[in-house]
Amino acid sequence: MKQAAAWVEEYARTASAIWCDDIVRIRNVRHFTYRTRDECTPSYFDADYDLARLHSVDLVVSRWAHDSIAHVFVSFGFDDGRYLSISIETRRRIGQHYSTWKGFFRNYDLIYVVADERDLIGVRTDVRRERVNLYRADVTPDTARALFRDYLLRVNQLNERPEHYHTLFNNCTTNILRHARTIAPHMRYSWKVLLSGHADDYSYRLGLLGQACSFDELKRRSLITRPSGASIGDDFSHVIRHTD
Repeated sequence: MKQAAAWVEEYARTASAIWCDDIVRIRNVRHFTYRTRDECTPSYFDADYDLARLHSVDLVVSRWAHDSIAHVFVSFGFDDGRYLSISIETRRRIGQHYSTWKGFFRNYDLIYVVADERDLIGVRTDVRRERVNLYRADVTPDTARALFRDYLLRVNQLNERPEHYHTLFNNCTTNILRHARTIAPHMRYSWKVLLSGHADDYSYRLGLLGQACSFDELKRRSLITRPSGASIGDDFSHVIRHTD
């Protein structure tokens, strides 16, 4: 019998979705509390989400080195004040470390991490001190709901049929593009998808982030600024959206 994989703690559980009409119960929503980059307290919860109350989707772009390289994911907003983030990542085993080159050779599984924003965004803004931009997508609630359904369908599909991550063809940005094309068929593969740090610029030029100001100004306004020593409290999602 094949021995089960020993996953690193962040990827030990996968989420799943069970639908009952417009209500979806999501199991294993991740909510880790990070003390340092390598130390955290694991936690998961199950929760029901009403599709009728989903009203927004945000694009999150997190940079830590060169501006052309970023991790990109989405976060869905509900009118009861809750937000649910979904991040497409490499599911690594204990002892594995991410390598761009190893990502070409079926070394990692693909995982959709479904998590509280205090986990997925908070670790990047407050612990890793990455440069995180949060953009509100200029889409209708119906479009946001269609995108949400498509993401959760993929979550369940990967539970049934796991896939390998691939640095070029099956990564965070190519999968985001795949989902986006379900609501915006005019979107096409671009070098800005390969260089993930340009995903926000690409989305802006396609009109998905609105045109109320220049992209440079939008990027400046969308940068999350967190003071040193700030705590990641229950109001985290509200605070990062209402800063001066």
